[in-house]
Amino acid sequence: MFYRFAHLVVRLLIIIVARIHVEGTPNLEAAPPFILATNHLTSWDPPLIFALSPVSTHLTVLAADKWRRVLPILILFNLMHAIWVRRGEVDRVALHACLEVLSHGGAMGMSPEGTRSRTGGLQKGHSGVAYLALKAGVPVLPVALWGVEQIGHNMRRLRRSDVYVRVGEPLRMDVTQSNEDNTDRLMRVIAGMLPPGYRGVYGN
Repeated sequence: MFYRFAHLVVRLLIIIVARIHVEGTPNLEAAPPFILATNHLTSWDPPLIFALSPVSTHLTVLAADKWRRVLPILILFNLMHAIWVRRGEVDRVALHACLEVLSHGGAMGMSPEGTRSRTGGLQKGHSGVAYLALKAGVPVLPVALWGVEQIGHNMRRLRRSDVYVRVGEPLRMDVTQSNEDNTDRLMRVIAGMLPPGYRGVYGN
């Protein structure tokens, strides 16, 4: 019940601040378990993905431990059943929690970059998503988003932002390749769905 309430509240908030343009909506309706992997531009990304996902999917997201100090965000992420993760280290407790979600048929929302991009372009991906996907034997749903970085600027001017989301087809990690190689392949798929100016280190 709390999850459904949080989903409704976040969905209404996103509608208020942005006009969402989505491609590949049927892919969002894939049956879990899976890992939804997206580029990371702002703190609006997790609520956006959460709002766009069907409520029946019950998407679990990762949240940086630092946000526990901000009460509204703490409450929101707890309602979303987020998994708190310590940045800058291998958080084995968080990894175990992610595997538990996936092993019970759930869906995870993650960013291979690990942190927000300061330039708007893709940063080099970390291997956590590939590791979890191979360990749990689940596909990865690649998602590219942009325009979300304008929300804060436009809110101050009482304007809605145009936000674009592309959802790719589920991608299976290759068991014959390393986590690094699988990560590189995933990041290039996401880069291919983004406009050139957002592709960052994967621009070529």
